[in-house]
Amino acid sequence: MLTQPQYHARSLALAGRTAETSPDAVAAVDRFAAVRGLPLPASVREWYSLAAGQETLRAFSNEDRVYAAHELGRPERYWPGGEPDEEREWDPVAERQLLPFMIENQGVCYWAVMLDGSDDPPVMISFDDLEPTDEWTMLSASFSDLVYARIWDHQAMCGERTLRAPVASFDPATWAGLGTQLEERPADSNSQRYRFAGSADDQRVLLEKDAWGPTGQCYLWAASDDLLVDLVTTVRASSGLATQLSTYWGKETLDRIGHRLEA
Repeated sequence: MLTQPQYHARSLALAGRTAETSPDAVAAVDRFAAVRGLPLPASVREWYSLAAGQETLRAFSNEDRVYAAHELGRPERYWPGGEPDEEREWDPVAERQLLPFMIENQGVCYWAVMLDGSDDPPVMISFDDLEPTDEWTMLSASFSDLVYARIWDHQAMCGERTLRAPVASFDPATWAGLGTQLEERPADSNSQRYRFAGSADDQRVLLEKDAWGPTGQCYLWAASDDLLVDLVTTVRASSGLATQLSTYWGKETLDRIGHRLEA
């Protein structure tokens, strides 16, 4: 059954997915409400009722472990001190008002929705193990922004026409001029990623801070060669970015764009 999404229409359009719901997924989110005595937040319920919800989050990632609808709200297991014979359970929903929904493919970090009573709640991230004492920080102002940003980022970083440039100083003042030429997209709440795009998302600039130090990376992506040439020109003219371009996925792209820029 096709529905009219309220929170995730732009994400589905970006990913090329339909808003078809899954009876099994709908039943699973209904069971969560029955067992927990509270419904899933509206935006989370909408996404996890989709037939393509789990698969889309996984596909537009680095093979991260995305919970299925029936796994939401399950007790989590942990091992105090890393001792395998001391496995314990804890309930992040009851104890921390956190709903885990995704784990990085090597267990580097965990994502959870903050159950704060809002319809489109914030998303928290933890770089510790999934334990009661974890430190969680806000990553995204809303679940719908997180879904959209993951699809947007993956396409921008892994597309055929992706260029990369180093960011010598990861300071918003460096790229302040981009906001006058492109539209701002949701930034990460922890200031690790900033996004700018053309009105149709056919040109994108993704700024990502390096894990250590004040430097970062600038990814440029466009839907065509001409649009990529225009984007490089725009970025160079309006910011201190993209002065040393390299390809992310292949030398052919850089050579093609270089010839266009020199013409």
